[in-house]
Amino acid sequence: MKYIILISLLISQLFSAPARGGVRDFIQADGSTFKASAKGNHHLNWIESVDGEILKYNQYTKNYEFAEIKNENLAPSGYKYINKNAKQMQSNNVKKIDKSQVYKLWKKRQADSNAKLLIKH
Repeated sequence: MKYIILISLLISQLFSAPARGGVRDFIQADGSTFKASAKGNHHLNWIESVDGEILKYNQYTKNYEFAEIKNENLAPSGYKYINKNAKQMQSNNVKKIDKSQVYKLWKKRQADSNAKLLIKH
């Protein structure tokens, strides 16, 4: 039984792939672009701008927006990211997410996923 659980955990890690690395151009709904890189994996993923902002794609507005943490999840805030508009974001009362917060959330998601696998077996 121990071997089955161990093999299941190892196999599950084979299917988790990191986000495509490297800085590339992202396009907003209005055609404007910005440089950023995709981060995370299937547990949690986000976009990180070259100036360090944590962003999420909003499927309704078709824009990359400043991310916020809601119900232990990263979500778009409703405030579109424009190069170097972090000061505008703070004036709109959107709290900037620290990378350590994202890392803690990602680790929790990963641990929860592994616990679910153990329960199933």
